[in-house]
Amino acid sequence: MKTSFVIGRRFVDIIFVIVFLAIGYVFADLFIFSTSSKTIINEDHCTLGTTACNFQSANAILSTDSVKPLVPSQLDVTFSDSNAAHLLLALEGVEMNMGVYKLKLMRSKNNQFTGNVMLPICMDEEMTWRGTISSPDNDTILPVEIRMKR
Repeated sequence: MKTSFVIGRRFVDIIFVIVFLAIGYVFADLFIFSTSSKTIINEDHCTLGTTACNFQSANAILSTDSVKPLVPSQLDVTFSDSNAAHLLLALEGVEMNMGVYKLKLMRSKNNQFTGNVMLPICMDEEMTWRGTISSPDNDTILPVEIRMKR
């Protein structure tokens, strides 16, 4: 009688372990592996081009109105007051997920930063890349987008 109780108790323990492992496996992505990322959604993004994008503390201008894939286009950003050694351009495709394109804009003059944007080839004829130009401490974030045409 005592051995059947022990066997029944172990069976219940094993069932509980299996149930909790299954629950943990299903919900692990939600709790353990989730990462919070700062995403800018539905903000007014300025489309970079030959006409300058003017922000409160900065302006940005691109050497062309639309970027061709694998062809560099110069991006110049001027801050009214910045001690940063560099800025970071981070872009993601709107119509197609092509990962995150990042470019470090180096200080060229007092408050001017420059870099060559060279986006990858896309299957579509046209594509919008949307993201930010930010300072290393994320104190200043400028919402921008770039049109790419083949």
